[in-house]
Amino acid sequence: MRTLLLLSLLGALTACKWRDNPPLEGAIYCVEGYNQSLNPQVSTPGLVVSSISAQLYNRLLRLNPVTLRLEGDLADRWQVSRDGLTYRFHLRQNVPFQTTPWFAPSRMLNADDVLFSFERIINPKHPFHGVSGGRYPFFDAQEMGKLIRRINRLSAQEVSFELWQPDAGFLASLASDYAVILSAEYGDRLIAQRARSQMDTLPVGSGPFALLAYQPDEYLKLVRHPGYWEGQPPLERVVFDFSPSAARRVAKLLTGECQVAAFPAASQIDFIAQKTQLKLDIQTNLNTSFLAINTDKAPFNQLKVRQALAMAINRRKLLDAIFYDSADEADSLLPPSSWAHNPNLAPYPFDPLQAKRLLAEAGYPDGFSMTLWVPPISRAYNPDPLKTAQLIQSDLKDVGIQLRIVQLKPYQMQQRLARRQQDAVLQSWVANTMDPDNFYRPLLSCQAKQSNANNFSSWCNPHFDLLLDKAIASNKLADRIADYHLAETLIKQEVPLIPLAHALTIHAFRPQLRQLQVDPMGGVAFKQAYLKD
Repeated sequence: MRTLLLLSLLGALTACKWRDNPPLEGAIYCVEGYNQSLNPQVSTPGLVVSSISAQLYNRLLRLNPVTLRLEGDLADRWQVSRDGLTYRFHLRQNVPFQTTPWFAPSRMLNADDVLFSFERIINPKHPFHGVSGGRYPFFDAQEMGKLIRRINRLSAQEVSFELWQPDAGFLASLASDYAVILSAEYGDRLIAQRARSQMDTLPVGSGPFALLAYQPDEYLKLVRHPGYWEGQPPLERVVFDFSPSAARRVAKLLTGECQVAAFPAASQIDFIAQKTQLKLDIQTNLNTSFLAINTDKAPFNQLKVRQALAMAINRRKLLDAIFYDSADEADSLLPPSSWAHNPNLAPYPFDPLQAKRLLAEAGYPDGFSMTLWVPPISRAYNPDPLKTAQLIQSDLKDVGIQLRIVQLKPYQMQQRLARRQQDAVLQSWVANTMDPDNFYRPLLSCQAKQSNANNFSSWCNPHFDLLLDKAIASNKLADRIADYHLAETLIKQEVPLIPLAHALTIHAFRPQLRQLQVDPMGGVAFKQAYLKD
């Protein structure tokens, strides 16, 4: 109640101030709706989470959006032991946390904050571990609790992570938008106030902007952090305007209600390109839309049935009708922009006649009926899930398969997928790191199936897991690439899912907004952005 009251009061005050005194040095970002926690640690991965993280928080490391190399963020240098089991980080001096109406820090960031942030995730006995449900989707998928053996405070400005086994993707995980550093001092204050849940609803980070007001699925208002360690941002304020409709976002952009609109519909690209007052930013992104097949259910437990499905779907038609050339046809789960992508692995061809033969060989000469679950909301990586499903429905009908489409709200989808009741589900995955393990392990590993996480194919292949473990334990890039190529070949042979498309990340913006950064994961950063008439 206290949290809601404070947010409501802040919202009312700032709404009036915003209306009466339009901020000349503010920018409004029109983006899809968002109603998750403001702490990325406990949020389901997504593009909006990435953007929120970049404004409110810092990590130990970060990914350079131009070179795609890891560089220091809160850590100014680090070392990795020869055996790959110990990672030592030296923290920057004089990094302040944000001062907010609900917390004023008395000290600079130090090693205690790093320990607090990661112990919360991996230690079930930590006082904040169970807050917000005790689930850490990104870290659970990475099995971080099983990987980290111990975190040590070496000095006020040094920490080390000891691992149980080598993990070549560990540094990439620490640079993800989910590995944010929280304030341990703020945590102590909340424990004393018996208000631990405010860690995730009234955040305190060290990022370039601090929370001003938040209304789920409506807006997020941020104010400049004047003490930001890289120098205060040029913009005084940033507003996230949550607008689920792509058409509505573009309309607001045209009227000047926002300066940048995320993920316009593919069908709107030509229209936007013709507007002299608007510009487009189109980039490749690590994402894949796919059809996940429940391999535990008949008839999908038969390989020939899954192969028939793959050959019956016309992916080229999907690209033309859904993405309007704003996506690449997926020849594998891993996008071409990944360093481990196998360019020599051809997808299953569109071949309805061969699909019919395979169905007959599997004992279904007259086909069968199945259900496809579909999310109701358009996303950047699938602009029209329902139309996608309808096109797939038409293709499958041609080979004798009767497809029933069921649209489910997000919470319904989550609940039913947890019970693994589906025949197939239309899904997408956006990478959270540049490491290929972030695609393979969460979606198809045996552990992901056992933990009821994102393995919606219910597929478990010990040889596949062995390839992943071998690749992640190696510090030789050539060996890792070879193992991932073998893993991708195994996916093609077994068909637990059918890759459909790799969408491009599209932002439309007004040219007055300069130096907005779009990262390789599709999020945006406003710390260097400014407005120029």
